[in-house]
Amino acid sequence: MGSRFHRRQWGCIFLLLFFAASCSSQGLKKADDEKEFFQETCRLERLAHSHPDVSVRARSHLKLAFLSINYRNPHLDYARALQEMEIYLTLAPAERPGEDFNNWLAVLREIGKLQKANKSLREEVGGLKETIDRLKSLDRQMEEKRRLTK
Repeated sequence: MGSRFHRRQWGCIFLLLFFAASCSSQGLKKADDEKEFFQETCRLERLAHSHPDVSVRARSHLKLAFLSINYRNPHLDYARALQEMEIYLTLAPAERPGEDFNNWLAVLREIGKLQKANKSLREEVGGLKETIDRLKSLDRQMEEKRRLTK
């Protein structure tokens, strides 16, 4: 009976160690992905700003755009992707972008509009919260005055 208990106990310990090791390796993988995205972003930025060939600069901006919205990117940046796509369009007006590019461009523009609307709504909510707080304070003051007059 005792040996069966010890086997189960050791089995549980090994399972815990296994799960702990797998969780820690996922954290390292995320850090590696982040490092790779940062390195690739830096490389593409250098190409986009300093390469003598305009077509290489244009493609670098396009790659930066798609890198900014890549699902594995830990720091998604839709505004930057839109900016990079628009720069690409100005640098490569002769190239006809495909349907996927135009779809992404339309979606990113819509996301930009929604982000601006969201920001203004948040500011409006902040103002309304301040108004509610002032009204609560005023209500408390009126209630105190009512108590004093009774």
